[in-house]
Amino acid sequence: MSNLFDSIFNNATAAVDPLRLLLALLVSLFLGLALSWTYKYRTLYTREFVISLTLLPCMMTLVIFLVNGSLGTSIAVAGTFSLIRFRSATSGSRELIAIFLAMIIGLAAGSGYLLLAILSTLSLLGVWLVLENKQSKADHQRRRHLTITVSEQDSVAEQISQLLDQSCSEIDFISVTTVQAGEQLTLNYEVNMKSNIDDFALANLLISKIENCDVALTKKAKKRKNL
Repeated sequence: MSNLFDSIFNNATAAVDPLRLLLALLVSLFLGLALSWTYKYRTLYTREFVISLTLLPCMMTLVIFLVNGSLGTSIAVAGTFSLIRFRSATSGSRELIAIFLAMIIGLAAGSGYLLLAILSTLSLLGVWLVLENKQSKADHQRRRHLTITVSEQDSVAEQISQLLDQSCSEIDFISVTTVQAGEQLTLNYEVNMKSNIDDFALANLLISKIENCDVALTKKAKKRKNL
């Protein structure tokens, strides 16, 4: 068990075995691939972000290896958290977890704690997958992102609310956007459909009761394109 906290890099000597550095890079790359696969599981993603997430542990490993000192490591860790804070303005919680875990992999592998990096990463990814599967089987699978586009009418919002109350157990109003110089309104909701209502029934109800209405129902909200 004590080997878990043993580094493969010998800090007592200045010489470094290139094979050990290569091993650390390969381990971080393998863990980065596992992380990116877990991130892609049941989510919308961009190819650029997945590639970056795969290579980030390798780059972090190399940075930590090059600084190779307590002061340098502290500065590198500070830069890591600054990067995460910078991405927090445009990222969801899933992306932040993935970036943070990629940094942890790079820090552990760059410090030489390969066994610790492997065991902790695989354990966290396993918990991630279990929670993802558990949530997909819960009542949250009836939650939808609803977008309604209607022409500007008096009391149209009240009419929509009444219809949603009939078919949904929970309604969260998200936003309203004007289209074509205010001639149309786009309303966004997060709703939980009742057990006896499906997507087609809800869409047909709204279309039949509201004039000039376009409806879009999705299981996931749209991802931002900047990731």
